[in-house]
Amino acid sequence: MNVEVESDDTPGASMIVSRPTLYRDAALADPSGPSLRKEVSVLVDAGHVVWIRSSSDEGALPPDVHVIDAGGSTIVPGMVDAHSHVTLPGGSHWIDRGADPPEELLEVAEHNGDLLGRAGVRWARDVGSPLAVDPRDGQKRALALRVRERWRLDPNRPRIRVAGTWISHSGVITGGLLIEADDGPALLKAASTQLDDGADFLKLYLDGPKKEEAPWSTEDVQAVVELAHGRGAKVTAHSGFLVGARVGIDAGVDSLEHGFELDSDAVAMMAR
Repeated sequence: MNVEVESDDTPGASMIVSRPTLYRDAALADPSGPSLRKEVSVLVDAGHVVWIRSSSDEGALPPDVHVIDAGGSTIVPGMVDAHSHVTLPGGSHWIDRGADPPEELLEVAEHNGDLLGRAGVRWARDVGSPLAVDPRDGQKRALALRVRERWRLDPNRPRIRVAGTWISHSGVITGGLLIEADDGPALLKAASTQLDDGADFLKLYLDGPKKEEAPWSTEDVQAVVELAHGRGAKVTAHSGFLVGARVGIDAGVDSLEHGFELDSDAVAMMAR
């Protein structure tokens, strides 16, 4: 578990500790219970939490440990935003806003990153960003890929895993925000392109132009899953309708987003 701590020299500046550090007699916000854990000691070494113990029973400590009196402080685990679109402002017109100029969307990302950082979110999973020409380097790609590289150097921003842009059947989302693929070969090519661009995982849009029909066959989606897994990536899928969810589950996607329509059979298959 990676951990960032406050520098002794510069308040508010994050750093990775270079030698074992013990935070003694803090309170810990433990999500497993309703109350703070009191009188807690946390040993950190090389940017990782080694152990969390009662301050009255710390046991043997490293000989070069740096002890910090954390009395009166509360340690809060860094939170994870598991479904984020950092380049979008949200709201009911999010599709329209995705067509805003790239410069504006990148400014939106910085605003969202500031909110996430100040809220204690240390990791975010970006599950789709508009496909556009990046004004900073002229490359056409999912804008969140650029944001990911920028935030890696900023201790006040969360680290993000980026899905690239959405891959959808035509006639579903208008405005040219994403990659459209109307058959299996086009879907596989789109998936490969996203991975080549540097996407950490893939985002399929399993709602088709017709509610009663999935946009692709199970075999088509399974081919994408096999491609991604072979390259060390995963596949997630937007799932608004049951028919698309079933295709994704049968094809072995790694996760479903939303799952607005799921029945007991689909849930049972996901649990296997």
